[in-house]
Amino acid sequence: PASIPKLKPEAQKHRDAYLQAIKEGKVYRDDIGQCWPAGVPIIMTRVWPIAMIQLPTMVLMIQELMNTMRFIYLDGRQHTDPDIAVPSFNGESIGHWENDSLVVDTKYFVADHHWIDSGIPASDALHIVERIKLINEGKTLEIEYTLTDPKSWEGDWKMTKRWQRVDDRDIAEVECLPDLNDHMPTTHSNANVR
Repeated sequence: PASIPKLKPEAQKHRDAYLQAIKEGKVYRDDIGQCWPAGVPIIMTRVWPIAMIQLPTMVLMIQELMNTMRFIYLDGRQHTDPDIAVPSFNGESIGHWENDSLVVDTKYFVADHHWIDSGIPASDALHIVERIKLINEGKTLEIEYTLTDPKSWEGDWKMTKRWQRVDDRDIAEVECLPDLNDHMPTTHSNANVR
């Protein structure tokens, strides 16, 4: 990433190991290549297409890789009590509209095998706020992110991503099957630094 916040020591160890692996022509902990879910934010910040379906009480997002579904609840609910919340790779997303922007507050993430970006781990303290809107006469989707994770970095991590709208392509079924991934260099132990 172009600009990352100051990482905490444990997260910095992962980042340093990632950078060293890149120097050696290897990859670092390619969990997605090992068929672990990509999770939020990666499903929202990579090239795989996403279909968005607005229902009266939620926005449903279906991401092509592994056909991951993300539910953004718009029915006025609050986040689940942390004592009974079930962490997941996509977290619990609660949204509301502010004029033309969908504001999404997401927390309750799993930490294991969950990454923010290459070599930067997510923890169970990750909290993401997204401001999603259409710009450029509806041709571009813009998402402004504010990520906090006091176990992994200091302060807020802000970024903005933009995607072009595509209306002439469907979401395909794309499964991650380990036996089909054997030809990928990143799935072999000599190239994948664990």
